[in-house]
Amino acid sequence: MVCATEESRSIAMENLGFQDVTQPPKFGRSVSVNVEAESFPLYHTPPSSILRWRRYRGDPQEMLEEEYPSEDIVYMECGPSPPSDHTPNIYESFEEFSSNHELTVQICHDTIKMNLLEHMKSFSGRHQFLDDIESKKTVSENLNAQMLGASKFEINTAFLWAAFLKRWDILQGLLDLGAQLQYYEPNQGLSALHLAAFSGCIPGTQFLIALGSDVNACFKCYTPLHCAAFGDSPETAMVLLNNSARVGTLTSNPNNCQESVLHCAVRANAIACVRLFIVEGADVGQVEYAGISPVHLAADLGHAQCLRIMLDPKNVNVNAKTKEREQTALHLAAEGGYTECIEILLEKGADTNSQNHRGQTPLHLAARAQAYDCVEMLLRKGADANIVDYDRRSALHAAVGKAARSYDIIEALVTWGADVNAKDQYGYTPLHIAALNELSQGVEVLIFHGADITAKSKFGMTALGIITRKTPASLAMITQKLDAAITLHHHPESSNREVELRLDFRSILQHSHPKEINFLNTFVDEGQKEILLHPLCSAFLYLKWEKIRKYYIARMLISVIFVLSLSLYVLTALAHNCYNQGKNMNESQPQNLFELCEKKSMLGHMLRHNPFVIEMQWYVLVSITGCEILRKIYGIVGYPTVRQYLSHPENILEWSVIASVFVISFIYTGRTYTWQNHVGAFAVLFGWTNIMLMIGQLPIFGSYVAMYTRVQGEFAKLLLAYSCLLIGFAISFCVIFPDSSSFANPFIGLITVMVMMTGELSLDLLLEDSDDPPFLLEISAQVTFILFLFFVTVILMNLLVGIAVHDIQGLQKTAGLSKLVRQTKLISYIELALFNGYLPSYMLNLLHWTALVSPKAYRVVLNVKPLNPREKRLPRDILKSAHEIAKKRKHYGHTISSHGSTATSYGKKKWMNNNVDRIETTDLVIDYSNYINNLQVTVDRANEKIDLLTNEIKELKSILLDTIKSMEPSSSNKEDTNSNC
Repeated sequence: MVCATEESRSIAMENLGFQDVTQPPKFGRSVSVNVEAESFPLYHTPPSSILRWRRYRGDPQEMLEEEYPSEDIVYMECGPSPPSDHTPNIYESFEEFSSNHELTVQICHDTIKMNLLEHMKSFSGRHQFLDDIESKKTVSENLNAQMLGASKFEINTAFLWAAFLKRWDILQGLLDLGAQLQYYEPNQGLSALHLAAFSGCIPGTQFLIALGSDVNACFKCYTPLHCAAFGDSPETAMVLLNNSARVGTLTSNPNNCQESVLHCAVRANAIACVRLFIVEGADVGQVEYAGISPVHLAADLGHAQCLRIMLDPKNVNVNAKTKEREQTALHLAAEGGYTECIEILLEKGADTNSQNHRGQTPLHLAARAQAYDCVEMLLRKGADANIVDYDRRSALHAAVGKAARSYDIIEALVTWGADVNAKDQYGYTPLHIAALNELSQGVEVLIFHGADITAKSKFGMTALGIITRKTPASLAMITQKLDAAITLHHHPESSNREVELRLDFRSILQHSHPKEINFLNTFVDEGQKEILLHPLCSAFLYLKWEKIRKYYIARMLISVIFVLSLSLYVLTALAHNCYNQGKNMNESQPQNLFELCEKKSMLGHMLRHNPFVIEMQWYVLVSITGCEILRKIYGIVGYPTVRQYLSHPENILEWSVIASVFVISFIYTGRTYTWQNHVGAFAVLFGWTNIMLMIGQLPIFGSYVAMYTRVQGEFAKLLLAYSCLLIGFAISFCVIFPDSSSFANPFIGLITVMVMMTGELSLDLLLEDSDDPPFLLEISAQVTFILFLFFVTVILMNLLVGIAVHDIQGLQKTAGLSKLVRQTKLISYIELALFNGYLPSYMLNLLHWTALVSPKAYRVVLNVKPLNPREKRLPRDILKSAHEIAKKRKHYGHTISSHGSTATSYGKKKWMNNNVDRIETTDLVIDYSNYINNLQVTVDRANEKIDLLTNEIKELKSILLDTIKSMEPSSSNKEDTNSNC
């Protein structure tokens, strides 16, 4: 059991579903024998509940009933909610490690007092006996009168009560009344000697020992020496030791938590007792059932003085590990955030890189506990920031896994060389985890220090995608990093100090080799395509296209040659049947098919008398097709999945055309057939359609093809929506005009209706002579024709035209951005094919030099002269936009910060140091002066807040002193008040 105030608080916190993350209590005269507590999941309770708990002191269950809806609400059945992320339990290895021994049993003044009072009430004992002893109304002279009529149970309880309150003067009188010397209360098994030792009553302890009390008695859990340690009573402990008390005695309880007296002294932070027990030969390295030694326990509880005493003169193995979690004392101190304990352990040679049962180092646990001072101390003493645990998570993963104010620890870890892009076993980087936890400031710090926003997890989630959904405000840091990459300088060799614009592409190319477009392509895929309008991105796209377009044009030329060869073969060998004509296999073919070959022309004569020409044409086509097959197979391996490969229509079109080449061949039977004409016709159509799509991917023609595809899509939807109307008119015309060849059957009628829909109307249907048609049928024909004219030809076609024009106007408004998007996707496809890793090294090296903007890491900066009219390396609009950004930054100083971001304060100095070679002295002075002014304003505001807090603390202190004085007990009880829960 626990003290009343702590018990209510701990139960309420447990009901709310989260753990108390405050430091373990410093026990003065208290003891705890603990069992391992269950770890709760991270963020089990919403932050609003935490705030409400601080304001609300009533029943926690009532608060939860207000927080969550009533069970009477009936919810709509719309199916289960989809998962937001394919995310495993990425915090499994970072559960909240509480102390190795949670408090389950305490021995302190209040708990003992409560237990004795409950023990008296349990047998309907009279509480007045104990009150009279406590108030000293009962003395040895009137003991018999005061205890008149008391039962044996009441006398025994009064005997324990007197020993507990140091009333050793009435102990003999109570024994004379029938009290039992070895009687103990049943809850904790404490006898009179236990209680006298706990209270530090030397005369009472000596008296009871003289009467024959066993100094090593353990009725339930503890011996008297344990109780002396709990009560921080070195005097009574010395009396017990002088009377043969064993310093190596272990506790005994149902939980098998066998702790020595030194364990108990450390747990109670009884410094004098710890020193005494060590002098008396207590084993500092003695472990209990879980492998916890006193050294471990002191580090776990943050008792630095006890730890120093135990490690000072002794040759103790400071790197010994616990049995269950294999944690050293340094792990436990780091987990609790005890800087002083960590300093002591490091002085004694503790291993900073020791790993526990999950492979975590003390740095992992300190970072997880958000203990900045501990993290910094461990790093200074040699802790490796890049050691990973068994889930491949580094200390940086741990730092961003929990608290919102983790940016200081991130800064420290990165400063000491932590890899900001390290991936765990699920492929998550620290940036993924920070974004998943919606830690905006942590996301900004990581981006500032070069975290890869394009990194993908094993589930295909990019860090940018998570940031877009969870912390969209952090995207401002990316824009500001791009702004910072554009700077103005004066050319040192120019006589007129001509302005030079420097574009640093490191922020784009840092994690994108050799697929340099990967950074920008990720933005497009995640719906953040507006980033392409930034001058730095636009300039890079321009340079990249200048480098790589020759490969796309070469591919397009090869495709054109392939389709031309296919078209020539289909026209000669199939359409005009020239191959069969040359082989004299024309008896079954209609005469109009041989028109070309039967003409008295040079081409017809050559094809008719030289069929091997068509055969040569076929073999040339096959060789070109073979090259296409190799190219397509090589392109397949560049796609991560087959589904993604098939999602591109040009791949399906190209494979269908390739397959048709072998279907329409004459080589199998030595002749061609009519059905091959149809296959060849569709193959040629698909081939030229694919050429159109390839031309449409070129930035210069992309807008026109986009207009066509947009109108095509809208027309398909419109036709589908009004298809029933067209079918109705087609069948009506077939009924009204049964003798017309245009409506001979419903299928021909539907085609005729679609032609009429475009405006190709003919009155011949109404004016055709017939043998006296019925008058009513003639009226019906005219009415139906007029309805078709208005509803289809006028309304439907004008609607289609209006939608098409509207879409084209919208496309023209975003033509610039659409062009950049198409350019990005096209470059991405080309790089996907070129750099899939299956080419020989010499070919890859050649591709690097001919297709990459930066074949070497140092070639990432471009210097241009924006005011020089002869500058042609970049378009004028890009130069103008970049120049405007550079001028603004030059005027306002070199800053990288977003609204509300904390990256400025801790990032600016590092940014200046890293780029000092690129900043002129005047700019540097302006920037630092602005920085100092801002810092001064911040300091002044902080001083004002400190003054306000100081005044509030003084007022609270005066109120607290008044309250204590009003609740102060009588002078007779002051000397006995030593509770410490």
